[in-house]
Amino acid sequence: MEILFISLLLAALAFWWYGTVSRETAIRFAREACKRLQVQLLDETVSLTKLRLQRTNRGHMGIARWYTFEFSASGIDRRFGSVSLIGDKLLDMHLDVDVEELS
Repeated sequence: MEILFISLLLAALAFWWYGTVSRETAIRFAREACKRLQVQLLDETVSLTKLRLQRTNRGHMGIARWYTFEFSASGIDRRFGSVSLIGDKLLDMHLDVDVEELS
């Protein structure tokens, strides 16, 4: 019984740790994208919106996480972006902005 409890505790700690690393990675990707587009990442944070098991390109199972964030092109408007990761690997990124608006 003790082994089961310790195993569950270690699994929960690992899940929390990798979630924290994934969140920091998502923030870094969002910050870099906003810097490239010369827009402001609002609140300097991301929010976890979806979590599920998914296969990688190599066929291995991994935990996929989807994060959303807000940014502003003018300082007045609020736009939305999203980052999806499997582990610390970027799957997809989307920013709700037209390139013509940034010029």
